[in-house]
Amino acid sequence: MKTLDLHGIKHSEVQRVVDVFLWDNIQKKEKEVEIITGISEQMKVIVKDCIKDYNMECNDDLLNFGKIIVKLV
Repeated sequence: MKTLDLHGIKHSEVQRVVDVFLWDNIQKKEKEVEIITGISEQMKVIVKDCIKDYNMECNDDLLNFGKIIVKLV
């Protein structure tokens, strides 16, 4: 599973970085990706809003609350 780690990325840059990551993995026909947000609630909100723009499902990882799993299919 492909992973995007957002540690060190400014909140103002997150949407662009997530857009590029999702688009690249859609083109590669990946079924699922993970995005590491850390425990910042603001970061999670930004990422989930971006995922909603793509009409995709996402869930917090049950074993790691700093990670979001996105279903690309």
